[in-house]
Amino acid sequence: MVTFTLEIPHNYPENTRVAVRVEGELPEYGQVWVWDMLFAQTMNRLGTDPQAHELKETLDIWAVNMSSKIYQPFDHVRSKGHTNLSEQLEIGEPESETTQVKIQVAGRDGELPQVTLVDADSLSPQQLSVATLALAQYFIDQNDLFAKELPIHILAFRKYYSDVRPAADDESVEEAPLYAIQKALEYFNSVTQGNVH
Repeated sequence: MVTFTLEIPHNYPENTRVAVRVEGELPEYGQVWVWDMLFAQTMNRLGTDPQAHELKETLDIWAVNMSSKIYQPFDHVRSKGHTNLSEQLEIGEPESETTQVKIQVAGRDGELPQVTLVDADSLSPQQLSVATLALAQYFIDQNDLFAKELPIHILAFRKYYSDVRPAADDESVEEAPLYAIQKALEYFNSVTQGNVH
C-alpha cells in the first residue's frame, strides 16, 4: 500500500504551500491512474458545490494551454511556468497550522490500484479540491511523462462530463477514469501513428 499525506494550511489560500509526504512506492506509470481515480471521486463528492466548477475550470484552462506544449522541449516548458496548475498552489512546507488529507493506494500486481480518500466525509469542499490539485502538482513536479499526459486526461474528463454523464452520477466514479485512459491512448496512438512512447 502507498499512502500520500497532504498537509493543507488552515488559512489556504492566504498560505499557498501544501506539503506532500509519501509512504511506500508508486511506479511512475501508475501515477496518472491514481490521479484520474482521485479526480473522479472528488468531482463526484463535490457534486453541484461551486468548488467543483472552480476545480474543473482551473484544470481545464491549464490543460487547454498545456496541451499545445507537450511536444516542446520540456526544460523550456517548465522554465516558463507552464507546468504550474495554479498560482494559488505551491508544493513545499506549509508556514501555518494544517489539516492532513490521506490518500491510500492499494492493489495487487497486474490489477488497477484502488484509490481511497481517507475520512473524505470530514473534508471541506475546498480541502477536497486542494488535495486533488496538490497531488497532480506533486506528480507533475516529479515526472515529465505525467506532466505531458495529464492535459489530455483532463480534456477527456471534460468531454466525458459534458457528453456522457455528469460527475455527480455515481457511475462516473469508475467510468470517467477509464474513459480518460482510453481517450489518451487514442490520442497518443494517433499522434505517434500507433507507437506510444
